Amino acid sequence: MIASGFGETPPLPEVDPFYRWPRGLARVAPGAVVRSRPVELALLGAIPQRITATQLLFRSNDLHGRAEAAVTTVLLPLGADPAAPRPVVSFQCAIDAVASKCLPSYAFRRGARALGAIPQFELLLIEHALTRGWAVSVPDHVGTAGRFGAPREPGHRTLDGLRATLSSWTCPSTARSRCRAIPAAAWPPPGPPSWPRPTPRS
Repeated sequence: MIASGFGETPPLPEVDPFYRWPRGLARVAPGAVVRSRPVELALLGAIPQRITATQLLFRSNDLHGRAEAAVTTVLLPLGADPAAPRPVVSFQCAIDAVASKCLPSYAFRRGARALGAIPQFELLLIEHALTRGWAVSVPDHVGTAGRFGAPREPGHRTLDGLRATLSSWTCPSTARSRCRAIPAAAWPPPGPPSWPRPTPRS
């Protein structure tokens, strides 16, 4: 990490070991969490936010059905009991870019240098949901390689990100959660979706 006036600048995803795909990824189910870590968030990378945030690396599929890893950032109100029942919302940021600095998992972090990344401003919208006691899952829906415009893939990563969130410590099986997706995919899939939709669970 690099010292800066913003604190420490986190490494970009392409050089951050957290984003590396593990071996045997195809042997686990879509939505399975393979790695997690706590992170600090800051508005515009500079103003620390009172949020509990965890990043999950999980298995998903690409356009051709091949296994890939993707990341979602799960946000909770600071001090919230992760085992308490709460609604879960998936928020898809307007990434509209291929640069890794524009991925929410990077742009949200304290010290991030992501000038022009729209997700840095959308953090304010997400925090409104947190004030209501909700949990929010924010996937890097363009993937770790920044596949902006690829059809169907954002939907896979979004729904698998919800599965990962619901199976993680942030939303254990004892918590009653409702899921709501706010779509912002660059290229929505044509026709009815071919993947199963998440359902409310108890």
